[in-house]
Amino acid sequence: MYQRTQYLPCLVFLALMLLISGCSQQKPAVNRDIRVRAMPFTAVSTMDPMADVSSAVSFTWSPRMREIHSNPHEAEVLDQESLEKAISNALQKKGYEYTWRAGLADLRVGYLVVMNGVLTGKEINDRFGIQPGLNLQAPDTVRYEKGTLVIDIVDMKTGRTAWRGALQGFADLRISKEDRQERFDDMVMFMLARFPARAGYSQ
Repeated sequence: MYQRTQYLPCLVFLALMLLISGCSQQKPAVNRDIRVRAMPFTAVSTMDPMADVSSAVSFTWSPRMREIHSNPHEAEVLDQESLEKAISNALQKKGYEYTWRAGLADLRVGYLVVMNGVLTGKEINDRFGIQPGLNLQAPDTVRYEKGTLVIDIVDMKTGRTAWRGALQGFADLRISKEDRQERFDDMVMFMLARFPARAGYSQ
């Protein structure tokens, strides 16, 4: 099903706040505090070549895939509200409207956040068929923890996954709520860059 797998280049301003943070080349940030610096990450996405979302207008949340798996000391920084806000904003910028009426939605969006030690890379790959595979150690094991974010978009007409992306990097366990939202926004926009926008909207 999944072809045209694309390995997205590292952009430094992203973070898995979750938050998953960005790459080894630091991109100059405009009006951004130095505390929102990026860490290494890797990302991958794939789209069903048979999928056609050109007529899609609206999206809703998956009733089954809104998952955050963490260790007790990480729970406070894995903010579900911030993540859903980032995903919703990114899709709206591409022209898709959110609806709480699941039966009327064209797309169903799910996500999984999992921290190191909760699920293995093999377990993630077995479930989703996608695994970024960041082969680095955290620079500070007290402050940073490796984590993975998976976003899944299903075409409601066919029930098939039209697009799936995954990003893996390091969560900053000491990040503020404001910076966490900023990192989520950047990260999700980066992940969804290859998901088609509606006609008249920028990618």
